[in-house]
Amino acid sequence: MKKFLSPCLIALAMLTCAQAQQEPAAEPAPAAAAAPKAAAPMPSLDVILNPEAVELLSSLPVQEQGRVKPLDTLARFRLLRFSGKQSGIAATRIDEESGKVVPIDDPATGKPLLNADGKPCKFTAMEWLLVSWFRPDIAKELNVFIVDNSDAITELSLPAKQKRDRYSFNAVQPARQALMEKMTEIRAIAMKDRTPVQRALGKLAMDYLEYEMILGHFDFARPEFTQFAASLPPEIAPTVKDGIPDWAAFLPKAAEHLKANPQLFSDPTSVPWLAQVVQIMLSAQMSGDSESFPRFFPPPAEQKEVWHNIGTIMSAALKTNTVSAEDAAHLKRFEDLFAAANSGDAAKYIAAVTATRDDVEKLAAARNESGHVAMELSYHRFDYFFKALLCFVFGSICLGLSWVSPGTGWSKVSTYLCVAFSVAGATLGTVGIVIRCLIMERPPITTLYETIIFITATGVILALIAELMTKKGWALTVASLAGTVGMFLSIRFMTMEGRDTMEQLQAVLITNFWLATHVPCVNLGYAVCMVAAIFSAIYVIMRVSGGLKPGDSSARELTRLAYGFVMAGLLLSLVGTVLGGIWANYSWGRFWGWDPKENGALLIVLMCLVILHARLGGYIREAGFHNCTIFLGMIVAFSWFATNQLGIGLHSYGAMEGAWKWLYIFWGSMTVLIIIGTALSLASREGKQSGKSKGRAQSLPHDAAEGAA
Repeated sequence: MKKFLSPCLIALAMLTCAQAQQEPAAEPAPAAAAAPKAAAPMPSLDVILNPEAVELLSSLPVQEQGRVKPLDTLARFRLLRFSGKQSGIAATRIDEESGKVVPIDDPATGKPLLNADGKPCKFTAMEWLLVSWFRPDIAKELNVFIVDNSDAITELSLPAKQKRDRYSFNAVQPARQALMEKMTEIRAIAMKDRTPVQRALGKLAMDYLEYEMILGHFDFARPEFTQFAASLPPEIAPTVKDGIPDWAAFLPKAAEHLKANPQLFSDPTSVPWLAQVVQIMLSAQMSGDSESFPRFFPPPAEQKEVWHNIGTIMSAALKTNTVSAEDAAHLKRFEDLFAAANSGDAAKYIAAVTATRDDVEKLAAARNESGHVAMELSYHRFDYFFKALLCFVFGSICLGLSWVSPGTGWSKVSTYLCVAFSVAGATLGTVGIVIRCLIMERPPITTLYETIIFITATGVILALIAELMTKKGWALTVASLAGTVGMFLSIRFMTMEGRDTMEQLQAVLITNFWLATHVPCVNLGYAVCMVAAIFSAIYVIMRVSGGLKPGDSSARELTRLAYGFVMAGLLLSLVGTVLGGIWANYSWGRFWGWDPKENGALLIVLMCLVILHARLGGYIREAGFHNCTIFLGMIVAFSWFATNQLGIGLHSYGAMEGAWKWLYIFWGSMTVLIIIGTALSLASREGKQSGKSKGRAQSLPHDAAEGAA
């Protein structure tokens, strides 16, 4: 999370809190005031979730963070951030009386939400977004917010579920004001000093406010001004009909009124209609971070600017007193889309969706900003890396089965299956990386997430090549283990980050030559060094379990494999570090700056040199060599992950909450292996010395006899 709360989210929180404070809690709102919202049309789920319409909207080009992507991608990662998963949001609740899981009821009809099979509905990410837009009454009942610490819910005086569970918008809503007050308190505390409960509350506050924006995205097309009609200024009132403004006329009039009454800027919440305009504008932006605004409308080709959305159009109109013809057309386009969704006519809705998508595609093509929408849509749907993980898991299972009865036909078949699954996993991972390169039109590595999938895929491929050369089974074990752990780590990392993994490049990285040379070279160095460390970890574990004896054929084979990978790691890390220095000199004006990432790369090179020279000089033997290689793996973890968490230096990208815990676990487990390996090495030396002493003692009588003779 780059920012805890952006100015837009803070404004929305303060606005709604101020409104809540102005309304006496003891006096319910008049029925007449609430009536207009209750009477608002509620579209049928069968219409808004029509498969053809969902497919068309999934491929709608959207600009977010400077990149054009399908709307489906935006929906996936918004849902992932909120709920920890990209699909499968069930329309269910726990019945208070029976304690059973039951479907939620449609507030408009009172009937349970069931699919064609009579089971509770499950929404994909795209379906969830459409339900949130067009049927917020249903969306508020869905368990969307994942809370990792139930104490955070208890802190809000709400009923908690399991320690880690999901909650609906309506479940949190009674404590909304308390949550905003907690948010204000937590903002004053540095991220590193926050307790687990405070971190959970902070995330919930941000997710809640952003979801509130999503739910209100189409409020500009709803009769939100019905209850404020009498309080509208005379010059603005004619632009509102049945509670819905003609925004192209309303916004310039509102801007003129604000210009004539500058005191309104000091406290917009004191004027109900103005507060409603601000809230609609903020909700229409659908994000609290201006860099993350989903932008649906490409400007004319001759205008060199980012795309627009309803919120940015409203904001610009209030500043300039005008709404351009293009922006007025965009407002009308989304108003027509909303009206079609509420019409109950599936054909009319599909026609409106088709017209919207075609118009956006045409405008984007005129600007050469069409992106690779179809390719990205299929990439996410196929889910290459999850399928690769499944292959590696099945391969690991087959490998374990091959150890049940070594040398038999069963063992050979299981080994062949393990090889097939490992090759399939490596292929899926490689194809996924290539497709990402085609979508982004750049080399494969620019983010910490991409280093994980790249290092995993290349590490598995290198291990399989080593297995092809040796045919001893050790490298196959490393391939299965590295593939399983690496792909699981990539999925876990994406879930924890909760944001699009295909990010727009930073300015300093827009140099494809260096991205294609320095970055892959350094990451290949990480990969081969980690593979060497895995070989050494297997050596120590096998020694402890009695599966290896020092100096036997298997021990020598593991040592040769690890030694070869250390040599390759030295070459790749050294070349990659030098190339990085050249790039740094080209981009930053200095070859070396003792940046933590640079220091980490240097440490890897130095450790590889220490290992190779100590081995050649006889300072370390078999066990000592493996201890040093495990320590090399610890250094790689520092350079690869830990330097990104320090928050200093020019390479401090990809910081992730909770990363230190896993790094400490890894370093701790590797330290245990080194201690065990050191004990084995000492025991081995004592055994050899004892054997030599015993041999000398046994030879003494013979020597004495020779002397007497």
